Amino acid sequence: MIKCINLTKTYGKSDIPALNNLNIEVPKNSVFGFLGPNGAGKTTTVKILTGLMRQTSGEFFISGIKNTNNSVRLKSKIGYLGQENRMYTGMKAKSLLMFVGEIFGLSKTERDKKADELLDMSGLRKSANKKICEFSGGMVQRLGIAQALMGNPEVLFLDEPTSALDPIGRKEVLEFIHSLREKCTVFMSTHILNDVERICDSVAILNKGELVAYEKTDVLKSKYSDKLIEIILAKNEQLYKIEELFQCIKSAEVLKSEGNRVVLLPTDMKNAKVDLLNFITSSGIDIERFEVKSASLEDVFVKLIGEAKDE
Repeated sequence: MIKCINLTKTYGKSDIPALNNLNIEVPKNSVFGFLGPNGAGKTTTVKILTGLMRQTSGEFFISGIKNTNNSVRLKSKIGYLGQENRMYTGMKAKSLLMFVGEIFGLSKTERDKKADELLDMSGLRKSANKKICEFSGGMVQRLGIAQALMGNPEVLFLDEPTSALDPIGRKEVLEFIHSLREKCTVFMSTHILNDVERICDSVAILNKGELVAYEKTDVLKSKYSDKLIEIILAKNEQLYKIEELFQCIKSAEVLKSEGNRVVLLPTDMKNAKVDLLNFITSSGIDIERFEVKSASLEDVFVKLIGEAKDE
């Protein structure tokens, strides 16, 4: 459905490409997560694939159509929702969709039917005649996705679709996105790893323009990570003792330390458990939880990005 071959973008006279030889394939009717820290090249990639920017070199195909300058045929296959969701907020939800449908050249009957269908899919049918300025953030984002679907795209590009939403809004938007795999292919660029883990079939991780990993989500987690040890401190102020632990324990390396939570990657699980528990007991550290757990996608991300920085 989407195929990138050595896709590269360099800005101005810079010697460092913002995107360097990207090679990925996104299958039809899947939700694809495109991950990376800020400045990794995610938005650059989305802008190239949606025709908003030209690549420096390389090529890509969408629905078997090769990119060419201002290809109307290719653009007719895609829908796009950017980071800034701009709408006529004085309009009502259905009126906006009808307006967009008219731009796409749909007849009144066609756009009326399509608007009702998308309002149902997005959970906004009861708010069809409500002004957009009265919508919550999650409602606005769901309407934005519905707007991007009015042209019946085969591929939907979403750039950070949940980054500004509260937990309820995120849940609603993610459920909507997850339901779309039967309608189209979704390419979702984000830095929120929990979102990807919840709904994406496969994922690519980008860092400084370079592809770090590209796998099915569950395969990536099993391939790049082993069991981890998570320690939750009872008191944040005891973190200084944990810092001593980092220096003393040789059977595990620190993957993450934030607040009262420490995640370690054991090089030897059996010895790591013994060493850690002995240190905690002898140091008088008060803990709420000591748990051996499977790695999350966030843990994999931290590990891979950290390894990329060290190279």
